[in-house]
Amino acid sequence: MSTSDNPKINPWTVWALIFIMLMGILVYYSWLKTVQRQYVDGKPPFLRPVDRFRADGHKKESIQLFDTKGRFYLVGYFYAGDEKEALAVCNRMMKMREAFPEVKKFSLVGFSMAPELDSSENLFKFAEKNGFSSDDWIFVTGDRDRIRTYMNKFFRYPGHEKPDEYRETETDLYARELRISLVYQGASDEEAFIRGVYWEGIRKGEVKNDKSSVDDISYLVELKESLTTEKIE
Repeated sequence: MSTSDNPKINPWTVWALIFIMLMGILVYYSWLKTVQRQYVDGKPPFLRPVDRFRADGHKKESIQLFDTKGRFYLVGYFYAGDEKEALAVCNRMMKMREAFPEVKKFSLVGFSMAPELDSSENLFKFAEKNGFSSDDWIFVTGDRDRIRTYMNKFFRYPGHEKPDEYRETETDLYARELRISLVYQGASDEEAFIRGVYWEGIRKGEVKNDKSSVDDISYLVELKESLTTEKIE
C-alpha cells in the first residue's frame, strides 16, 4: 500500500478534539470546586438534577415522585425478595428519618431492582411484614427496563446481577447497593436535586457516612424555615 492510500488526518480535527477534551475537563473541575466549596460552607451540594417519575406503588396506586417542593425524599434501591439486603437499606432510611420527627413532608422511597419479581402485592407484603406501613413509605415497581434506565441515569444505580457462582441463596440475585440518596427541591429550585449520598459499608475500607444525613437535612430544614419567616414578615 502506498503512502497516498493512507487517510490524511486534518490537523484542525485533532485540535478540535483536544479543545473539546480540555473543555470537558474544565467543566468537571469547575463543578468539583463548586461542590467542595459548598461542603466547606456546610451547604449540601447540588449533585445532580432528578426528573419527576411516575410509576406503580406497593399499594397498587399510581405514584408521582420528586414533584413536590419542600419534600424530603430518601431513596434506596434493592430487591425485596432478598429480605436481608432490603431490610438493611430500609432500616437505614428509617433511622435517618427518625432524626426529624417534626418534619411532615418526608418520603422513604424504595425502588425495586427486579420489578418483574417485586410486584405490588409482594412489596405490600414485605412492607406490612416488616412494619413499613406508615404513609412515609413508597415502594416502587413497574416496567423493569424503564425503572432500571431511570435509576442508572439519575442515581447511577446500575443494579448489577450476580453470576450464579457468587449467589449465596436463591434470592441473592443482585450485588449490594450501599448508597442512599437524599433528593430535595427547595422553594427557589426549578427542579429536584440529589443533595446527599450516604453509604454504610460493612467491610473494612468501605465508606460509612450515614450520620452526615443529619447535617444535610438540618441545613435544608433551617433554610426552609428561614425563607418561610421572611415571607411572613
